[in-house]
Amino acid sequence: MKTYTAAIVGLSGIAARRARPDAEGLYPHPMPASHAASYAHHPQTRVIAGCDLKQEFLDEFTATWGDVWPEARVYTDFREMLTAQRPDILSVVTSDHAHAQIVVDACRAGVPAIFCEKPIATTLEDADRMIVAAEESGTVLSIDHTRRWRPLWRMARQRVLDGAIGELQTITATMASPRAMLFRNGTHLIDMVRYFAGARPEWVFAALEPGFETYGVYGGDGGRNAALEPGVQGFIQFENGVRGLVNLHKTGAHPFTIELLGSTGRMLIGDPRGASLYVGATEERLYPPDAALANIPGGIAEIVRILDGSGETVSSTPDEARDVLAILRGFLKSQVAGNARIEISAASE
Repeated sequence: MKTYTAAIVGLSGIAARRARPDAEGLYPHPMPASHAASYAHHPQTRVIAGCDLKQEFLDEFTATWGDVWPEARVYTDFREMLTAQRPDILSVVTSDHAHAQIVVDACRAGVPAIFCEKPIATTLEDADRMIVAAEESGTVLSIDHTRRWRPLWRMARQRVLDGAIGELQTITATMASPRAMLFRNGTHLIDMVRYFAGARPEWVFAALEPGFETYGVYGGDGGRNAALEPGVQGFIQFENGVRGLVNLHKTGAHPFTIELLGSTGRMLIGDPRGASLYVGATEERLYPPDAALANIPGGIAEIVRILDGSGETVSSTPDEARDVLAILRGFLKSQVAGNARIEISAASE
């Protein structure tokens, strides 16, 4: 098996921590909970470099992973790192607004594959630059919407595609927790609505949580301070007629849940409860296969298979991630327009 070299830009939190027990109880073993831990988990990848602007993160990365990759170099300039190391895979784990230029420059530098954290960007212009750069260079670009690699969610979607609940009509997505912010877990929640809808969004309207009446431009700090990002109640009309309802509350306690209503049945999927399929008076519990390579490890494993020539395509495409961002921006635009209906084609700046 070929070994692929990897580098990581942005070394805090989800980029570089060691594997840890799964807090949701979804997995029977320590789950790789970061990009570095996921590369360490995969037998065909090794990290050769890391980059961050802060020296303390560089020092922490070296101390944390020196026993695994003693040869790994650290940099404060990602362009210098790309030139010197020429990795096969690049993880982009910086602040949201910084994704675009790193991805564009990495594509131009000839990096074969890029795994970028969500959201893809904070403006549609930036997302478009990333997509064009990847297309022009032939770079594999995957966005880290983690549930696209969780067996439970993949199994549930296949059952819907197979007609288990008839024709899909409405998707209701709900989460209540202090981290239920629009650009944080809201990105994941909306991505799952897009995933099951299977179509482009057409128009939206929304109301942000009280206190964000004039919040029309992303003003978060990458999720460190939840008070800087709103929750939302939003409506999405998709081009195929499917409708989505999104409920994000920063108070209360409700797990990440999707309810799918079809013409002949419904399905309820939630972390960590699993999934139930209801048709008439019958209930069927869905039990997914082993989930050892879900989440970030699943995304990296998929990239490796693509580089190996498996013929697979990316499960979390930049085009679909752009749709998620368009919905997010449409919600913001609706808020400042008095909760008006916003055509997705008009959601850009």
